[in-house]
Amino acid sequence: MSQPQFAKSFDPVRAEEFNNRMEDLFNQMGLVLMLGIGQKTGLLDVLAGLPPSTSGAIAQAAGLNERYVQEWLACLACGEVVEYRPESETFALPGEHARWLAPKQPTFAPGGGFPGADLLSEAFGILYDVQSRVTDCFRLGGGVPYSAYGPFHELMYRERSAFFDRILLPSVLPLFPGWGKAMEQGAAVADFGCGRGHILHLLAQSYPNSQFTGYDISPAEIERARAIASRLGLVNLRFHLADVAGLEVEGVYDYALAFDSIHDLAQPERAAAVIARSLKPGGSLVMQEFAASSRLEENLDHPLGTWLYAQSVLYCMTVSLSQGGPGLGCMWGKERALEMLAQAGFGEVEVRRTEADLYSDYFVARVSPV
Repeated sequence: MSQPQFAKSFDPVRAEEFNNRMEDLFNQMGLVLMLGIGQKTGLLDVLAGLPPSTSGAIAQAAGLNERYVQEWLACLACGEVVEYRPESETFALPGEHARWLAPKQPTFAPGGGFPGADLLSEAFGILYDVQSRVTDCFRLGGGVPYSAYGPFHELMYRERSAFFDRILLPSVLPLFPGWGKAMEQGAAVADFGCGRGHILHLLAQSYPNSQFTGYDISPAEIERARAIASRLGLVNLRFHLADVAGLEVEGVYDYALAFDSIHDLAQPERAAAVIARSLKPGGSLVMQEFAASSRLEENLDHPLGTWLYAQSVLYCMTVSLSQGGPGLGCMWGKERALEMLAQAGFGEVEVRRTEADLYSDYFVARVSPV
């Protein structure tokens, strides 16, 4: 990719182009907020199930106030999300759009890890609330602690749970040949940085002959993970409150998981080495991270690059820095990840992808069988 040329003099055409981008930014911000309302109120699902209809008919079908629905529809029409027919004053949500926006419709398939409209709008609000604290870090250094992000954790749990409900067993697990059969027969599996434990809840229900263990540094998340396991009656699953980097567990697990967690840690290199030692000879780790390069120039065309770097500043990087960590950020990239896994003692590492999660790399890292 060619490098951008830095301007040496004022270019009015370039200035106008950037003005257009700023106008688009305001429009997209408004659209994100309205799409969030559309999912929370069920309006997008209602639209997906109706023929072209007036704002009154749509409001009646959704059980909502027509004036609000009318203005909301106008926003989505300007944003080219819904189609508007002036002659009949009717609105329609194209099927191609409903596929990404209407979760109760049978055609809904927000695959590839695409962030839903409700996630974007809620995340925007939550991260905006911590923006002032992060701004202080620009001046003073340090970071904003994990404990400051309760609403964000709740949001991510809800969205990622729904996502992995759809893809974990049919699309992600097949990336790792042999795992399914081994867990059917009985294997020891650990999740490092398990959060509320949803992935382990799914696996423990599907593979009752295996034993599953989750580790996380958050007391609140571990408490919730245990409560859910108890409610589900899972006797093959346990959770421990622990800093992964401080664990002393050797040769215990057949398989390990670290989904979207390593880059947030205070001591990611040490944690990776701990995970490697926790595995039995020949054991494997699957580490999920955002698919990105460690080189900025290779991320300039990333479809979610701007959003992910922003999320990194406002959450991933600052949480690590608050613990005295390196602040890798969620865009730390494949090259640095491969280097870290090799230094941790993994002798063989492959990077795998699935069309069900287009925005993630799945690192399959194995320790020596002897």
